Amino acid sequence: MKKWSAAVVFLLFLCLFPVMAHADTTPSIVLDGVTINQQTGAPAENIGKTVMVPIRIVSENLGYKVKWEKETQSVQVQKGNSMIQMTAGKDAATVNGNVVNLDSPPLIKQGTTLVPLRFVGEGMGLRVGWDNGTKTVSLFSIPPVVGTEGDSDPVETPVPDGLTELQGISFSGDRLIVVTNGNISPKVSRISGPDRIIVDLPAATFSQEFIQGQASNPDGSGQILVTDSSIVSKVRYAMFSKSPSTVRVVLDLNQTATAKWSVGDNNVLLVDLTATSGEPTSQPAAPTNDGKTIVVIDPGHGGRQSGAVSLSGAYEKDFNLAVGLKVQAVLQQYPNIQTVITRQDDTELSLKQRVDIAELNQADVFVSIHGNKFTTPVPNGIETLYSRKESKTLADTLHKYVLPVTGLKDRGVKTASLHVTRETTMPAVLLELGFLSNPTDEALMLTEDYQNKCAQAIVDGIVEFLGL
Repeated sequence: MKKWSAAVVFLLFLCLFPVMAHADTTPSIVLDGVTINQQTGAPAENIGKTVMVPIRIVSENLGYKVKWEKETQSVQVQKGNSMIQMTAGKDAATVNGNVVNLDSPPLIKQGTTLVPLRFVGEGMGLRVGWDNGTKTVSLFSIPPVVGTEGDSDPVETPVPDGLTELQGISFSGDRLIVVTNGNISPKVSRISGPDRIIVDLPAATFSQEFIQGQASNPDGSGQILVTDSSIVSKVRYAMFSKSPSTVRVVLDLNQTATAKWSVGDNNVLLVDLTATSGEPTSQPAAPTNDGKTIVVIDPGHGGRQSGAVSLSGAYEKDFNLAVGLKVQAVLQQYPNIQTVITRQDDTELSLKQRVDIAELNQADVFVSIHGNKFTTPVPNGIETLYSRKESKTLADTLHKYVLPVTGLKDRGVKTASLHVTRETTMPAVLLELGFLSNPTDEALMLTEDYQNKCAQAIVDGIVEFLGL
């Protein structure tokens, strides 16, 4: 009897254990803030380091058309003119006819096709987040804006409850730059023991794009470690108060400093720091450049604005940022140049805000960095674009340095009516550093060596143009 009881208990344990283990490892899926019911079919699961998502559940919640071919074990997902085709067990899929490599091949469980999380984000136009602590996949149905840097910005998401949303924050050259999508009335103060500059933004909150692209934590809080300033060691930001809603930015100081601030027409806030024993001002003041030459580097796109999607599924915005950060690092070696970068991460900025950053900083040079694209894989090469005659010399100089190091086709220096090069008042150029839609160009552009060569060439061109 005892042996029989033990056997029954053992069998029950074997039956229950897989369920318990499955419950511990099943990721939750949250679509636009609503948890998706995974009771029907196979749930999402972790396979190795890849989160596999049930494509049918996500597709049906988004209204996509799903067609399953049992004979070939392939699935076709369609919405409008967009078409995705996958086959179980194969590590390649097609998006609108272009081949995309997958992190892990699709698989079939309990009649449901599971695909990698990254593929859901890139192939279906979703913004994707992952919380490793709660094992939660967050999907946002706001599609990325794909296109060149033209004259129109994406439609702005409505600001909740009349609050201004913080979209981006950066610090360089003793200057804090904060970008928002609404009017702001900053309150600047200083606290001692230890010394800090406090910048409060009343009636403000963090945008979802900022939380996804820049913030360290789900509540929007985070920090920037500063390495190029003798005054500031760290920049911290968080929600100081929810009622009333207030964002607080704290600048941890290495020495006593005063702060002067100014706000541009397109809601860009600059806070300039100067080492001194005086009290900070609490009213707008023009930024000071300390006799340095101001160079603004603008990595194109960011956030929802993915830019071109390469043949292998890489985003142009990531290529632009990688090169932009490398240019910034090289320029910081020149003591007579103060470098300002419009975004240091996956921040979304409007074209007007990019211009505003350049104008508020009283820039001497503006360089926007991009990757090119076309509807066919044939076009390739380097081209340099400018809008105003005052920018031609800068365009010629940069093109002269960039072209040889790339080894790509010379598409020339051209005029184009682009917002960031047309509306700025300083010499301004937009560089197209190859075609992500061309297999030869793309293979080079996504390498560290190519990006480093481009960055050094851009700096060499800037230095010659400035006569330094």
